[in-house]
Amino acid sequence: MATTVVLFAVFVMMMGNATVLATVGLFGRSIGLAEFEVGAIISSSALLFFLTSSRWGRWADEWGRRPVILTGLAGAAVSLLLFAGLFTLEKGEIGVPVAFLALLAARMIYGVLCGGVQPAAMACMADITAHKDRTTAAAMVGAAIGLGSMAGPALAALAVGRGFAVPLSIVGALTLSTAIVVFVVLHETPRASSKTVAKAGRRLESVSPYLLLAFVIHFAFAALQATNAFYFQDFLEIDAMTAVQSASIASIVFASCSVAVQAGAVRALKWTPATLLPVGLIVCLLASVACLMAPGFGWLLAAFGLLGAGFAWAQSGLVAGASLSQSGDRQGQVAGQLQAAMAGAWIVGPLAGAALYELSIRGPFVLAASAMALGILAFVAGKRT
Repeated sequence: MATTVVLFAVFVMMMGNATVLATVGLFGRSIGLAEFEVGAIISSSALLFFLTSSRWGRWADEWGRRPVILTGLAGAAVSLLLFAGLFTLEKGEIGVPVAFLALLAARMIYGVLCGGVQPAAMACMADITAHKDRTTAAAMVGAAIGLGSMAGPALAALAVGRGFAVPLSIVGALTLSTAIVVFVVLHETPRASSKTVAKAGRRLESVSPYLLLAFVIHFAFAALQATNAFYFQDFLEIDAMTAVQSASIASIVFASCSVAVQAGAVRALKWTPATLLPVGLIVCLLASVACLMAPGFGWLLAAFGLLGAGFAWAQSGLVAGASLSQSGDRQGQVAGQLQAAMAGAWIVGPLAGAALYELSIRGPFVLAASAMALGILAFVAGKRT
């Protein structure tokens, strides 16, 4: 039961976040926000995740997993319902600067309160799985993330025709309901003593290679995520609503392939992190090149599916490798450090992607391919040292 509740909490969190990402760009454009302003809204939560994730991870070790997960779910529900209210606005109802600040504030609530959910969930999974099953546990969390990333765009595609606010209202209510279920059902997990946790903070050097690769990989995907809807609208020459639906379909294909790999291939093949990481990086590089060569929508969908598969292998390798590098009383800190590195990438990734997009609509894909190539070189260099 604990596994199901924890994984569902991760699923709902990712569903809410993915719904925001699938809609905020084109909603912002519809009321007059520039692409760079949209990138800043997305990046704001990443900045706060970067600043708070390590602390949330430490709190998950000191206080327990349950209160950290509950805080994140409650914060996410408030943020999503605020977005829903703001998404009822139409162009001209309020000034563009005011709309920007309001959307930024809604996103910052998410950034301040929600950074502990994934670290606490991963730490909880590490608590209840054997050392030899850690890669499988990481894949299960990854599958929950992938399913949420798929469900969010699917909800957006199905409900956005009734208004931008509708999908946010639905997922906000679901998040609040999940917080109630966690409060009632999830029991506290054993906590490490504060003395042990304090000493643990000084022994995380072996995590550093995973933090570097996490930053590189997520930097590439953050740049793509912030500009995907714009790319589909401009490349296919379609209206905003159709662009939301097209970009959402691509996100669903990405997430479907990611979930299939994490729930199936990773668990069946039982590769070590040292194998999962390079395979994932190489597949992502090939997929980025395929996106650059895409002549139309069908090709783009296939390339996004390949990106999803590559991301699944790389992400499973990152999470399992980082977890296995530390003992059980430091799992929250390790997961928090890893999320902080990913969040750091999401600070600069959307801004870099938006800036490159203004120069060339293919710029973010070039950036993604270059980042994956850099990740491969860093992995090879690390193996030789």
